[in-house]
Amino acid sequence: MKPIVSACAEATPQFYDLDPLNIVWHGNYPKYLELGRCAVMEKIGYGYDQMASSGYVWPFIDMRMRYARPMRLGAPVRIIAGIVEWESILKIVYTIEDVASGERVMRASSSQVAVSIESNEMQWQSPPVLLENLAPYLRPAG
Repeated sequence: MKPIVSACAEATPQFYDLDPLNIVWHGNYPKYLELGRCAVMEKIGYGYDQMASSGYVWPFIDMRMRYARPMRLGAPVRIIAGIVEWESILKIVYTIEDVASGERVMRASSSQVAVSIESNEMQWQSPPVLLENLAPYLRPAG
């Protein structure tokens, strides 16, 4: 599926991310994905502050990761995140690539649902605020 909007972030793995084999421990990859997710949500004007003020939290209900090669200490990576679903869940797809070589490190996806802060109830459709923020990206060009 092709994203309707995407954004990039860059990061450089640090010593505290490594496992005993001197590569980034697999459990640290989600924090790199979060950098991409924040970048795309900020791009549409619906970052953490805007979510909270809109009355919704967006817990993760699914995350999938497929590793291609390890991230290494000091080797910058680019995280590309794009929104591919938004009507009932918010699904974001990710690619992490090595900045120097352009080689893919991993692909991933995450799914989130809107939960009303007031009632603590899951919403079966994405709230209008998300759709309004995505509207400029849904309009046909021309």
